[in-house]
Amino acid sequence: MIISIVGAILGTAGLAAVLYALAVLAQFGRKLGAVTKMRPYYRGYYVAIICVGLASITRLLRACVFWAEQPQPVPFLSEPLFQLLLYHLPLAIGLTASLVVTWHYWNWLLKER
Repeated sequence: MIISIVGAILGTAGLAAVLYALAVLAQFGRKLGAVTKMRPYYRGYYVAIICVGLASITRLLRACVFWAEQPQPVPFLSEPLFQLLLYHLPLAIGLTASLVVTWHYWNWLLKER
C-alpha cells in the first residue's frame, strides 16, 4: 500500500514536470512565432496544459483514494471508465497536441545541416 501511495505521488510530480515543460515550450513558441511572423500555433500548448492538468488532478484524486481508510469512499473514482475519460484520454490528447505543435515549430532543425 505504501508503494502505491509513493507511486501515485511521484506520478503526479512527473505530470507536474510535464506541465512545466509545456509552459516553457509555450513561451518559446510564442517568442519564435513573434520573430518569424508565424500563426499563433503556441496556443496548442495551452490546450495541452489544460488536458495534462486535468490528468494530473485525476491522478492526485486517485492518490487520495489510496489514503482513505474505507475501502471505497467514492466508488466512481475506482471505475475504469472514470480513469479512461479523465486520465488516459486527456493525457493522450494533451501530449499529442503538444507533439504536433512542437513538430510544427521546430521541424526546421531537422532540415538544417
